[in-house]
Amino acid sequence: MGAGKRHRNSGASLGGAHAKVAKISHCPNSAVAGASLAQQYSDQAQTAVETDPQGDEQEGNNDILLSLFYTSDEPKWLKQINGFASMSQNRVASCDTKLIRRDEIRCTFWAEMDEISKENSSLAFELFDRYGRLNREYREHEVLKGSGVWGHELDDGDILVIETINIEPRCRHHDVGTKLVQGILGKARRKSRSFFAFANPMRLALDPSRDDEELDSSAIREQSKELTFLFRSLGFRRVGTSEWLAFTNDKDHPSRQLAEAQDWDGPEQSGQETTPEVPEPIRNIWSSLSDPSISGVDCINQLEEVFSVEENAPLLMHVDEAGNTILHVAAIGRKAEPVSYLMSQNPHLAERRNFKGYTPLEALQSNLEDQRRWRVVLGDSFAGFCQSDTARLATLAGTEIFDLTKLSDRTISAISSATDEVARRTPEANLIRSTLRLKHGCTCGQCIGGFLSPRMRFALLSEAETQYDILRIFPRPDPDGADWVTLNDDVLHYLPRAVRENLKTNKSMREGFINMCSHFAGCLRKKYLPDTMTVLKFFEEEVSEWPPATKNYLQRGGTVAAVALMLFDRVIDRDEWAGDGTLMELFEDKVNQLPICRNDHEFYFVSRMCGYERI
Repeated sequence: MGAGKRHRNSGASLGGAHAKVAKISHCPNSAVAGASLAQQYSDQAQTAVETDPQGDEQEGNNDILLSLFYTSDEPKWLKQINGFASMSQNRVASCDTKLIRRDEIRCTFWAEMDEISKENSSLAFELFDRYGRLNREYREHEVLKGSGVWGHELDDGDILVIETINIEPRCRHHDVGTKLVQGILGKARRKSRSFFAFANPMRLALDPSRDDEELDSSAIREQSKELTFLFRSLGFRRVGTSEWLAFTNDKDHPSRQLAEAQDWDGPEQSGQETTPEVPEPIRNIWSSLSDPSISGVDCINQLEEVFSVEENAPLLMHVDEAGNTILHVAAIGRKAEPVSYLMSQNPHLAERRNFKGYTPLEALQSNLEDQRRWRVVLGDSFAGFCQSDTARLATLAGTEIFDLTKLSDRTISAISSATDEVARRTPEANLIRSTLRLKHGCTCGQCIGGFLSPRMRFALLSEAETQYDILRIFPRPDPDGADWVTLNDDVLHYLPRAVRENLKTNKSMREGFINMCSHFAGCLRKKYLPDTMTVLKFFEEEVSEWPPATKNYLQRGGTVAAVALMLFDRVIDRDEWAGDGTLMELFEDKVNQLPICRNDHEFYFVSRMCGYERI
C-alpha cells in the first residue's frame, strides 16, 4: 500500500449468502455417490440457487454442474466461498475457501487467523507479521525470497485461503479441478475489490478423514505435486521458499510473467546425508545440544572428547534431516557455551546453510522470532531475549556483549538516555547499548534503550506535540473546567476518577496535564527514554515553570503514565498498520527518511518497556 490514510471496511458491498450454478466442461463417468446439492444444503436457510450457464454445453449425461456458495455471516470480515462440481447430482469435486477482509483485523491479525482454522493459522504465522504484512525474509533474504516475484504488494488486499480441495480420482486430469478453482477465483473477484489467493499443496494433500499415522507419505507427496501443477497452471507461484503458492489478478505482476518451470521448487538436497546415516557420536552430540537438562559445559566436554581424535574431524560435515550442521543445532539450542566453542574451533561452519537456506545465525534469529511471535499472541508479553539467547546471537554475529544482569534498571535507563558525547566518555556505554539492541530485537542499530526505534520516537513526539497544541487551543482549559473534562474524556481516560473530578474545578491541574505532554515531548527531542523517572527528571532539571501547574497536577494525584498511555493510544490509532494511517498521510517524507526497524510498530512492547503497563 502506498503512503497515506488507511481506510477500514473498504471491501465491496456484500449481500447475503447465495449460490451460483454453472455448466462447464465434461469429465468421465464417476461412480461416486452423493446427496443432491439441495438436500446437502437444506439447512442453510439464507442460501438461494440461481442457474447461469458458462462455457460449452455437452451432450449426453457428461455435463458437470459447478455450484458456488458464498456465505456472508458473522464476523463481518470473514466470508466463505465453497464450490462443488457434480455430475448427475453426484458430487465429483469440492473446494472450501475463506475470504478475509484483512484491513478489518490488522491489530489482531494473528489471533483472528488462528481462530479460523489450522490452514489460516499456518498461513498467518508462516508468511505474515502481526499486522498481516509479508515477512521480510520472503522479500529480501538471498535464498528465502525464492524467485523474488513477491514483495510489498502482499501486504494489502483481502486474503482468499484455499482450505480444502478434493477431486474424485476418476475426474483428475480432466480440467475439473481447474474449472472449480477458476470458479472460486471468479466468485472472489466479484466479492472483493482486491485480493490474493493462497494455497498450500502439501497441506491440501493431507486427508483429514484419516489419522496421521495412517497416511501414505509417498501418496501425499504425489498428490501434493499434482496440486502444485494444478495451481501453477492457473497462475499461482510460490511465495519465497515457503510451502505456499499465491495468485494475483494483476496480469502484469511479475508472478504472472514467470514460467511454471522457473518457479521455485526448493534447493537441491542430493548428496546430503540424513540422520540414519550419521554416526552415533555425532547423533549423541546433537541430542545433548538439544537436551535442556545437559549443561553447556558438559556439551563442550562431549565435543572435545569426540573431536580430539583426528579421524573424527569429518564428522563436522554431517547434517541432520533439515540440513542442519552441528553449529545450527547448537545455535537453536539454549546453551551459549557450545556455540562459542564451535565458533572458535570451526569458524567456517558459520557460513554453511541448511536446506531451508539459513546460516546458523539466521536459524537462531528465525527461532527467536517464532518465540517472540507466540509471546505476542499469548498476551503481548515479549520483554526481550534472555542472556543466553543474546550471547548466542552475539557470538554468531562476531560481536561482544555486556552482562546486563550486573546493571540496575536505573543505570540502564541512564545509559540509554545519555547523549552520544556523554556515552563516549563512559567506559563500556556503547557496548551496553549494542547489547540492549541485540536483546530487544532492534534491527536498525539506533533504538534507544534497545527498543525505542527512530520511527516510534518520531510518532510519539509528533503526537505529544499535537496533543499539547490541541489541548491548549481547543477547548481552552478555562473558564468552565467541567466542560473541558467532558470534552476530553477520552484523553483523560487513564486518570483516576477522583483526579478527573478535581480537574473540573482546578485550572492549574488542567494546565499541568497539558504541560506533561510538553515534558514528554521534551524527553523525546533529547532522545531520552520517556519513562516516568526520566520525564520527571527532565521536568525538574530542564524546565522552568511558573505558576507550578505540573507540580500541582502531580501533587494532587496526576501521573506521567496517564499522559504516556494516552499518547501511545493515539499513536496506535494513527499508525499506518494498526490505525488509520494519519501519521504517514501527514509526515510521509519525514518518516521515510528514518531507518526501518523490527520494533517500529511494537507499541505494547515499547510501552511496557517504558514502564507503562496499562495499554
